[in-house]
Amino acid sequence: MYKSTVTLLALLFLLLLLQQPVGAELETAVSAVHGVDITRSDQLSFTSADIKLNTANNYTSAVIAAPISFNAVVPQWRIHTSPDSELELMLRTGKTPQSLGDWYPVNTNPDWMLADGPEFVGDMLFLPTVEGLHQYVQYKISLTQTDKTASSILEELQLTFIDSTNGPTAAELAAQQQALDSTHGADPAVLPDEYPKPPVISREVWCVEDGCNYDASELEYYPVSHLILHHTVTGTGDDGDSAAIVRAIWEYHTNTLGWGDIGYNFLADMDGLIYEGHLGGDDVVGIHARNANAGSLGLALLGDFRYVYLSDPIFNAAVDLFAWKADQRGIDLFDASNVLPNVDYGLPHVMGHRDYAGETICPGDHAHDELPAIRDAAAARIGQVSPHIYVDELSSAFTKANVANWYEPIYNCGHNTHAWYTWSTLDPNQSTNWGEWRPEIPLNGRYQIEMFVPYCNTGAAETIGAHYTIQHANGSSDVIIDQDADVGLWISLGEYDLNAGNETVVHLTDLTAVDEGFGVWFDAMRLLPVKIFPSAINTIPADGTWLNQKDVLFAWTIEEPEQVLSTTLQVATDATFSNLIVEASWDTAVYSSTQSLENDQANLYWRIQLTDVDQNLFFSPATHFGIDSTPPESAVTKLYYLPHLEAYSVIWTGTDSLNSVANYNIDYRTMISETVSAWIPWQVNTPATNALFSPLDPTLLYQFRSQAGDTLGNIEPAHVNEDISSDQAISLPHAIMLPITNSK
Repeated sequence: MYKSTVTLLALLFLLLLLQQPVGAELETAVSAVHGVDITRSDQLSFTSADIKLNTANNYTSAVIAAPISFNAVVPQWRIHTSPDSELELMLRTGKTPQSLGDWYPVNTNPDWMLADGPEFVGDMLFLPTVEGLHQYVQYKISLTQTDKTASSILEELQLTFIDSTNGPTAAELAAQQQALDSTHGADPAVLPDEYPKPPVISREVWCVEDGCNYDASELEYYPVSHLILHHTVTGTGDDGDSAAIVRAIWEYHTNTLGWGDIGYNFLADMDGLIYEGHLGGDDVVGIHARNANAGSLGLALLGDFRYVYLSDPIFNAAVDLFAWKADQRGIDLFDASNVLPNVDYGLPHVMGHRDYAGETICPGDHAHDELPAIRDAAAARIGQVSPHIYVDELSSAFTKANVANWYEPIYNCGHNTHAWYTWSTLDPNQSTNWGEWRPEIPLNGRYQIEMFVPYCNTGAAETIGAHYTIQHANGSSDVIIDQDADVGLWISLGEYDLNAGNETVVHLTDLTAVDEGFGVWFDAMRLLPVKIFPSAINTIPADGTWLNQKDVLFAWTIEEPEQVLSTTLQVATDATFSNLIVEASWDTAVYSSTQSLENDQANLYWRIQLTDVDQNLFFSPATHFGIDSTPPESAVTKLYYLPHLEAYSVIWTGTDSLNSVANYNIDYRTMISETVSAWIPWQVNTPATNALFSPLDPTLLYQFRSQAGDTLGNIEPAHVNEDISSDQAISLPHAIMLPITNSK
């Protein structure tokens, strides 16, 4: 009967793939397979009488024939043990007693264990598809304990064998779901601007076992506010078909554990295929995170992400599912809250299973490390941008004392999967640990400062007297925070006026006035702009600028101009603005003004004063500039005649009161009797202060004049008369070394 049922199913799925059924035909075909046993399981139990530990508390079983052929096996045990005892269990399987494979270490799987239940549940050992079914198993046990006087008794070991190979493959289910979706059309409940739910293989398609369609009248619902990531610690989808893995998990959760259904709300494989988990649809309370079940959506990644990295498809499946739910329920993906009805502490809205209670490595380090990226990508999908400014404790904006006694919580707990903590002390002489956050403030304003205190398993409570010191625009403030009261949440330190830049400092120390040996947490900080103050930034003239005219254009920009009641331009001869030479005001936000200044000055300062609607004053940083509108002065001062060269050595000089001379123009002309020629350019824009002049006719009288220009472009007026004539030249009949430049 079993084989004929499977043959009938195979023919049915083949027909579904080859045909394009419509409407009721497909739904009838799907419902026709309900009530059959595609997946089956059986168990073997071993009591303490069967498990004969040796003196070293070790035991290796004989090779055992399983009651059914299997592609998955799950161990479950009950143990009476001392607190410091630990059981190590290993399994290996094979098709024959002689072909057993390698030993596989089995860890406890808290996802599949009740909070106070007596049994421990281990990881599911799922065989790769290429292995086929196995028939034999062997187990090995080792009990270790620190206290040798305590007793540990392994009361029972149960092995559950599952065969989930007889159903359709993941590819067949995907094709079947696609055909089903094409007959249903768009969901009328989905608004046009909502982020769409990603394609999901529904229970209607994959869960056709006897027991899948149970009476759902007693299902519990609660609005989802938290998104929890798990991993199944099974095959990855690369070495085992994901449909078979999902069926095996359903079988174990439903029948062996007695949960009545699969625990997760959704499951996703490495190809990005998403399966609907627990029956009930949106907001149904699953069985995946103990007290955090109500109000959370549990997504299980199929695989063991302690060792395997997320593929792009499975990453995007998680992102799309979280984005859809966050958009649907208005979940702030960046926040944390304590709104879950059965949890009395705070939890991040996007978290791993380990973040709920700190008692499991789920969803594995490689998946847990991706949570910030999953959160950010999901937020980007739905256009969600956090209004906060975040400062992580691993960034360069955080520094801590370079001393011992710094600790990192287990399982990568904390905001963005990390935090620092130390222990509180009452003794100032024993206080060594401190940390400082120095956020980069973008604009002057009033900000709320919040610190994150993670819910992490350290074995101790948090301090109730965390001492923070905040350096802000108006001075310094001390705040004492009860970290234990609001663990898992963003805790407010209050609102403060902060200046743009990195002058703000939040300091936390391990020294308290109330407790000793309690956790003091140094995790992320965030700031929320409550009110951005109006501010001005000077643009023209820029700092260090020299101007060559007294009519000066001043220009600036204003942030938050709608808050500006009046604008004032101030110009002074000192950096303290005690000696104002200009003060011009306007009853609105103004962005430029031209002012006529009376005198040249080397040191001038300007700034903008803004008055807001609350009569508060805000000043832009002062800008230093200078005015030099006076041209330099120059003259040709010396003339030497060199007979042996039949040339003149011409020397000139110049001065500038505020800047420096940049270049000279030197002209010459001839004089015959009392008739002079026009001025002829000789040296043009030269920085030199001397040159050798060779006259074309030594018998003529030559006259010279200079004209200087400074670095700002101020040009000396051309001299009307000559500065010096050749008849004033000093003759040097002997060769004398003079600084000369050969020019004509």
